[in-house]
Amino acid sequence: MARISVCHILTDLVPAGAERSVYELATRLDRTRFDVSVVGLRGGAMADRLAEAGIDVEVLGVRSKADVAKLAHLVGILRDRRPDIVHTHLFHADLAGRPAASLAGAGHLVHTVHAIEQRFRPWQFAWARLASRRCRCTICISGAVRRHYWRRTGLPRQSLRVIRNGIDPDAWQPKTDLAQRIREQRGIAGSDIVAAFVGRLHVDKGVDVLAAAAQILGDGSLWLLIAGDGPMRPFVRQFVRGDARADWLGQIDDVRGVLTAADMLVMPSRTEGFGLAALEAMAMGLPVVAARAGGLKEIVVDGETGLLVPPDDPASLAGAIRRLADDADFRRRMGRAGREHVAEQFHINATVAAHERLYAEIVRE
Repeated sequence: MARISVCHILTDLVPAGAERSVYELATRLDRTRFDVSVVGLRGGAMADRLAEAGIDVEVLGVRSKADVAKLAHLVGILRDRRPDIVHTHLFHADLAGRPAASLAGAGHLVHTVHAIEQRFRPWQFAWARLASRRCRCTICISGAVRRHYWRRTGLPRQSLRVIRNGIDPDAWQPKTDLAQRIREQRGIAGSDIVAAFVGRLHVDKGVDVLAAAAQILGDGSLWLLIAGDGPMRPFVRQFVRGDARADWLGQIDDVRGVLTAADMLVMPSRTEGFGLAALEAMAMGLPVVAARAGGLKEIVVDGETGLLVPPDDPASLAGAIRRLADDADFRRRMGRAGREHVAEQFHINATVAAHERLYAEIVRE
């Protein structure tokens, strides 16, 4: 049987959740069965990583929605490659990818929904309904994403398939040297407890809820390390200036050092399509304190691999952090359970196999 060619189209190639998931998928698909390429409307560090892994990558350099010449170039790329599957990710890549695939006479279209869009953007869901006839399958990365997308678009339930993200647990090993450097540079004693936040500094991620919880907790021996960047950077910088036991690390590409330095991960998200950071922390043996929001409810097993609290509730968040900080045995039990849970339920091999089956099924039909 001839190899199935798959072209992934993304909005950006920055090292964020959706892009990292596509990297894992593109580099792990069976090369004897699949020919994989990636197109980014805009570039980023993931473009270099994909190229280093032997994936054919194109960056269009789109500057705005009116950059018609670059979008015409996308039609040319698809016309030259004639992929069997055009797989779009995120709204703007889908907005460009669907008509480009149609104009190029490319193969079947698959789209993945990576987020729970809470903003008032009815045109996104109108577009999904309008273009649904062209799409062979819409993948949702969690049950929460599927329910939200179905309610907002009205598309048939059977057209929305859940394929959960996954990670390679073996790739998430401690980085002791980096962790030691992080703690030493900040004067964190060996007996001090560190809670880490890893993610985009955005209102959806609830970093302001975490700051309010830190105020409730007070000083003591508990430290808060924040890794990431985004529109709430000014707020975070002001917060850490006023709290002697909080520090902002900026954007960290390899967060294993931060997670090794930490005793728990905190995810106070108001909305979360999946929660890849929770998987990564659990794979490294960390308990997770998370808001009961979106896909996080499907990842963190309350009382076993972490603690779930109501969204937008600093007092409950502070209480859960304190509970873990005060009980080392509880943290260790949760850490062991988390590693097992990730390996059994969220291994990247299962994610890749599900995509391989879907691609083959679509082409065969």
